[in-house]
Amino acid sequence: MASGNGNEDPPDWNPTQPLGTNAEEQVFLETVEVFQSYDFNRYQQEQNREEVPMDPEIAAIQQDPGSTGSLVGMRLAIIGDDINARYDKEFQVMLKSLQPTKDNAYEYFTKIASSLFESGINWGRVIALLGFGYRMAIHVYQHGMTGFLRSIARFVADFVLRNRIAQWIAQQGGWVAALDLDNVYFKYMMAVLVVVVLGNIVVRRFFRP
Repeated sequence: MASGNGNEDPPDWNPTQPLGTNAEEQVFLETVEVFQSYDFNRYQQEQNREEVPMDPEIAAIQQDPGSTGSLVGMRLAIIGDDINARYDKEFQVMLKSLQPTKDNAYEYFTKIASSLFESGINWGRVIALLGFGYRMAIHVYQHGMTGFLRSIARFVADFVLRNRIAQWIAQQGGWVAALDLDNVYFKYMMAVLVVVVLGNIVVRRFFRP
C-alpha cells in the first residue's frame, strides 16, 4: 500500500510516465477525469437536495459529456448516492477528527484510502474511494484550503496506480466496465460497511494518542 510523505502532492508525480500495461496506464490516465466527473455530479445531486454548502471549485469543473471518464463518473455518482446516504457521515467524522492541512493531506488520504482495500478490491470499494476523495475536497475547501481540488484528484490517481487498483480495473475491462454496475452494485453494500469500520480503526491506530 502507498504511504504518505507528509507533502501536498504524491511523490514523483508524473502523469505522462508509462507504468504497467497499456490497459493499466489508460485506467490511470482516465482516473482524474472519472474523479472530477464523480465530484461534479455528486455535488449537483447534493446541491439539489440542499445537503452541501457551496463549493465553486467543484461547481466549475469542466467536462466532456461524451467521454468515457465523464460518463463513468456520472454513473458512479448515481450509484454512490445510495452508498453515501448510508455511510457518508463516517467519512465526515474521520475528516473532522483528522483536520487535514496542505502539509499532511496526502498522508491522511493514503492511510484512510489504504484501509478501504485492506481485504481486497471491488467496485464498491472503488466507489468508496471516490466518495472519500469527494468528501475531503468539500471539507478542505470549507476550512479555507482553496485551490486544492486538483491535488486531491492527483491523490486518487496516484493511489489507484500504486496500489494495483488500476490493474484490477483494467482486468475488469477498464473504467468503461463501471457503466454496467447499476444492476449489480447491491452486493457490494455490505463490503462498504466493512471498509468504513476499517477506516475508523485506521483513525484510532494512526492518528489518535
